[in-house]
Amino acid sequence: MTADNRLAASGQPSFLLVALGYIAAVLTATTVVIFLLYFWAGASDGLFQIFLVGLAYTFGCALPGFIVAVVLARVLQMRAWLFFVIAGGIDGPLSLVFFDRSLLYDTFVFMILAGGLAGGLAYWLIAYRRTGASA
Repeated sequence: MTADNRLAASGQPSFLLVALGYIAAVLTATTVVIFLLYFWAGASDGLFQIFLVGLAYTFGCALPGFIVAVVLARVLQMRAWLFFVIAGGIDGPLSLVFFDRSLLYDTFVFMILAGGLAGGLAYWLIAYRRTGASA
């Protein structure tokens, strides 16, 4: 039995796909938040610097919630895209509650929520799409 067959049989992605999926999720979530900051809040000065800080912040702060979601997905054998989209949507605002409550204002929470939802979908696309997972 090859590694690809074991992956398909278990329905769970390898560690490499999980890591690549997390990187894609962080990039996607940060890009969505920066996009919304630009168009919704009108922020345009220093957008690239804000993006870099947002990447670092998101990478560290979203990691605990991401680990919980991956463990739950493995234990419960969840492979549906909706699970990961919802998990990403929960992880974003929950990370703010635990790590930086000063950012908890209405508009920004909605931006973080949108970024988390998009990040969850990006993770599923990288880690699970090829395993034949569906909703």
